[in-house]
Amino acid sequence: MLHDRDGLIKIHEDVPADHYDRGIKSNLFQKFWHWRRFTEVLKVIEPIDGVLLDIGCHSGTFTQKILSKIKSEKIYGVDISPSAIKLAKKRIPYGLFQVGDAESLSFRSNFFDAVFCLEVLEHVDNPGQVLVEIKRVLKKNGYVVVLVPSDNRLFKIIWFLWTYRYPVWRHAHVQSFAKGSLEGLIKRSGFNLEKIKTFSMGMLKLVVARKV
Repeated sequence: MLHDRDGLIKIHEDVPADHYDRGIKSNLFQKFWHWRRFTEVLKVIEPIDGVLLDIGCHSGTFTQKILSKIKSEKIYGVDISPSAIKLAKKRIPYGLFQVGDAESLSFRSNFFDAVFCLEVLEHVDNPGQVLVEIKRVLKKNGYVVVLVPSDNRLFKIIWFLWTYRYPVWRHAHVQSFAKGSLEGLIKRSGFNLEKIKTFSMGMLKLVVARKV
């Protein structure tokens, strides 16, 4: 099912800007889920002194974790939710956060040293176009970290239960990345694959790729 931009904004604006913060504090499942995400992504981060971009940064919860490893103050963030971007600006005042579309990034080519696209591609109508844009804005030898749900059987069961409990998420996933489809898409977009890992009982897939 395709969504127009206004439809996507509405879906994500229905999710409170502090949703992740509250979940990590009050929900044991969310706390563990996000801890695993933070831990695995931080393991693959290559420290840089340059400029980085967090696509789908929401309110900056994960952006803050990334910065703890990279130690850079040259951070840009893009998200489709205006309320989340407003909170991200408060959380990281020196960051350059803006409302934007992952399929059409408003940055010049060859600008970023690293790009993070964490649990974003399952929410967009054209994930291939997002990857094309990431390649465009990355410098040569820059790297991208992509994280998606694997859509294995366990994830589908948990997602069904999750969306039953929180119906606001029911229409948020518009792509499925089962088996090796993510790796194939990243390779076709012109990246070299460097690392592929699944974790959380196979429910999440992490890919690191480089622009050469």
